[in-house]
Amino acid sequence: MPYKHGRPVIDGSFFFHAASCITFYFLTFPIAMLFNFMQYSTSYKHRWRLWSVRRAITVSNHTTFLDPVKMTGLVIPRLIYQTLLEGTVEFPFLGTLVRLLGGVPIPRGKTSYRKILESCPTAFKYRRYLHFYPEGECFIYNQKIRDFKPGAFRLAAELDLPVIPLVTVFSNGLFRPWSFWGRSIPRETLVVLEPFYPSRYVKRDGKGDFTSESVKEFAEAVRTKMQDEIDRRRGSPAFFRGQMKRMKGIND
Repeated sequence: MPYKHGRPVIDGSFFFHAASCITFYFLTFPIAMLFNFMQYSTSYKHRWRLWSVRRAITVSNHTTFLDPVKMTGLVIPRLIYQTLLEGTVEFPFLGTLVRLLGGVPIPRGKTSYRKILESCPTAFKYRRYLHFYPEGECFIYNQKIRDFKPGAFRLAAELDLPVIPLVTVFSNGLFRPWSFWGRSIPRETLVVLEPFYPSRYVKRDGKGDFTSESVKEFAEAVRTKMQDEIDRRRGSPAFFRGQMKRMKGIND
């Protein structure tokens, strides 16, 4: 049954969790991971930085349609929840499949943050990581990270969880892009950076609430570190194709 606005964003029932594991491990992931590897020759760097972290908010730049597959491949055999637009999971069949694979809808409206926060005990009961794409949109093959929305960073502060940045870096391959031997799509490397702890950045006001300015500074510190990693590894801007269009009738 597809998700409907107003329902819990994570189904915590035993049967849904069991169906999710079966769908993921035996039906979808092997095919999707093979396709992603053939497309981008994805490699991973510093996976070990995840091993000692029991629970975390993860964030990344959003650069391809297959990013959710790549993030999942990073933590396998464990599972990861990934946030996405509510409209995507409201679509019949596709919505149910996406949720079975770990998709968590971000509800529309002013109560979206509260609903995500309320879902976190269920999320971390089953999986170690809750992933966000804080740019808010997918910018295909982009190597200049856009400004981050603060929601994921405020959530990390509320839960006192580290934020682990995951940054995608693109390279040309051996030959100039679009030359006779060159690639028309880049090779990609997903790099795990050191965790950021909100207590070092986020401050409270006189009422005990987190200040918006300090949350934005936290988000900007993470974004800057990710951009520095792209620049250090000489991420290639040659393949940039602009913002990915939303799917008509699904999330447009």
